[in-house]
Amino acid sequence: MFCAAIPMSAALGAAATAKHAEKRRQAMARGKLVRFMSLPVGKVSMAVTGGLIVGSVVYHLVIMPRTGAVM
Repeated sequence: MFCAAIPMSAALGAAATAKHAEKRRQAMARGKLVRFMSLPVGKVSMAVTGGLIVGSVVYHLVIMPRTGAVM
């Protein structure tokens, strides 16, 4: 489950970061003051992806051997 979610979260984070950057560029092109008070999309997506990687490592190295599952 963790392993499948890692590329998905990275792709969604990249898409959200690109969309956020495009909104900033469009606002600057219209001459508006650019003050987006939103979450830092790139940092949040990296934190989610990093958490999934840690979860995957813990599952494969700690939980999976104790349950008798085969890699």
